[in-house]
Amino acid sequence: MDQRLVELYIERGRLRERIGAERGQLVDALEPLCNALHTVDRVRVLMDQAKLWLMANPGVVAAVAVAIVVWRPRRILRTVLWGFSVWRSWGRWREWVRIGMRAL
Repeated sequence: MDQRLVELYIERGRLRERIGAERGQLVDALEPLCNALHTVDRVRVLMDQAKLWLMANPGVVAAVAVAIVVWRPRRILRTVLWGFSVWRSWGRWREWVRIGMRAL
């Protein structure tokens, strides 16, 4: 082979190695940005789901709005906490029953 062609192939290999290393550095440098963008994407999906739910359940939205106007905000918070507690207990009870049924 021609010596010049061999040198070109060697130089090409070195450039490819350098490009690969720079790509790796770029991936490492952009990782925080990538994580932030994934978080933004997840929030947007959750917001879209919330919007669809609110549009599908206008009665619930109206009831909450009326409750906020009529009741005091502290009572609303207490009621929401109570509802969350009941919901969590219900989930635990269902899991307990599911595990108990598997044991039978």
